[in-house]
Amino acid sequence: MSRKVLFALLLLMGTLAQSLSIASAQTVATSMTLFPTADNYADSKYPNLGKYGRTTILYVGNSYDHAQNIWGSERIYIRFDVSAVPRGRQIAQAVLSLWQFYAPATNQTYETHRVLDDWDEATENWDTQPSWQPTKTSEANAPAQTGVAVTWDITSDVRAWYSGQARNCGVMIKVQKEERAVDASSGFYSREYPVDTHEEWRPKLILSLEPDPAFTYYATMMVTGLPNGTMSSMSVDGRASGSLSAGVEERVFFDRGTTHTIGVSSFVSGPDGVRYRCDLNETHVSSAASHIFAYSIEYLATFSTEPSDLFATPPTGWYASGTSVSVMRNGADMISVAPGSRLIFDGWYLNSKKLTTEPTTVIVDGPITLQGRYRTEYYLNVTSPFGNASGSGWYTKGSTASFTISSASVPAEGLFGLLGMKRSFARWAGSDDFLGAPVDLHGSVVMNRSTEIEAIWQDDYSSLITNVAILFVVIAVLGVAVTVTARRRRRHVGVRH
Repeated sequence: MSRKVLFALLLLMGTLAQSLSIASAQTVATSMTLFPTADNYADSKYPNLGKYGRTTILYVGNSYDHAQNIWGSERIYIRFDVSAVPRGRQIAQAVLSLWQFYAPATNQTYETHRVLDDWDEATENWDTQPSWQPTKTSEANAPAQTGVAVTWDITSDVRAWYSGQARNCGVMIKVQKEERAVDASSGFYSREYPVDTHEEWRPKLILSLEPDPAFTYYATMMVTGLPNGTMSSMSVDGRASGSLSAGVEERVFFDRGTTHTIGVSSFVSGPDGVRYRCDLNETHVSSAASHIFAYSIEYLATFSTEPSDLFATPPTGWYASGTSVSVMRNGADMISVAPGSRLIFDGWYLNSKKLTTEPTTVIVDGPITLQGRYRTEYYLNVTSPFGNASGSGWYTKGSTASFTISSASVPAEGLFGLLGMKRSFARWAGSDDFLGAPVDLHGSVVMNRSTEIEAIWQDDYSSLITNVAILFVVIAVLGVAVTVTARRRRRHVGVRH
């Protein structure tokens, strides 16, 4: 043997071995559907003319041709290629299914018989029918109803074909009693019928398969740690292969002499903030074995601090149930940030609830959110050159601070004040964040920064002018009165002399 031939053989053997390995790595299918490679029907009314291998309807039963006054019976022939069934399998059940398009007037019983000789769907007619097994394989009742599937169990025939005990020449379907009858036949869709989206109309052979112990082994897989109803995806040699649920054993079948890797999901999602983790999520099998994939529960712990540099917490992430984590506050209770601005420790909040004591450790026994907070406070300084202004103090950032002045007006100082001059409140000044009109005695402001609020006053001369005018009038009246009195006195003195 030349080197080239030897190399070619080795290459071919390697390719075949690889193909076999790939095929063996898959789990055994529990079911398989085959579609016919040939179908036809023969009609005794037209024994040497009828060739129906290309028609879209297959007829079986007893019927009458009114136009030609001919009585007769129809038989269906149909064949499937079972060589597509993987080796090393057992046929648990084989069901032939046809979709009834035309229904008989009354229920009919149709039998299947194994065909013993070859036949050609393009040339077969009643006169050229192949021989078939006289003993029926199965029977089924076809109802007087359209749009239904009629099925026959032909497991024994398919097993014989698969094992090689009988030639696969297909199945013949006939009415239980062939006789003169009217409207006693059914019409079924053939493989040539354009089913479009109606896959249920296609003739088919539905197989249920089981592994053959002589050629296969199985590995039993199970998972623990998952709650009821939660599934973990399973893979075989990297390809998806079903799923596993807690406490339920799943058998995975392989061809003998092959080695495979079975895996499950590393993580399985649960409710919000909950997941399940499998650290050892792969196993290798080459013979019958059992394996349990163990899951443990993890919770999402979210850590949030403000400001972040004043706390020490672990990173946000997933933690095993019962994990103890350390937390710490590094800042003082009060921290001056700038003039008029400070930070005040507000507390620790676990799942939005303020803790009564400051923690050093937290147990992750469920999904948690831990927050360490400082609040920012700003100083409001309320001043007024007159009257009594109130409202100065520290306020939380974003809050509303209220302030007021004790009166709308005050007397001026000195002589003018004695004469009625007043100082009247005009407005508040010092901020762009006033709520309401700044001319009101009682004001408020949003504390977005440290703020200086000053009451602005203006001089009020109205009373002073009035009072001065009155004073002048009084003085004038008094002057007149004094003058008159003086004149009267002088007149009185002159008369006496």
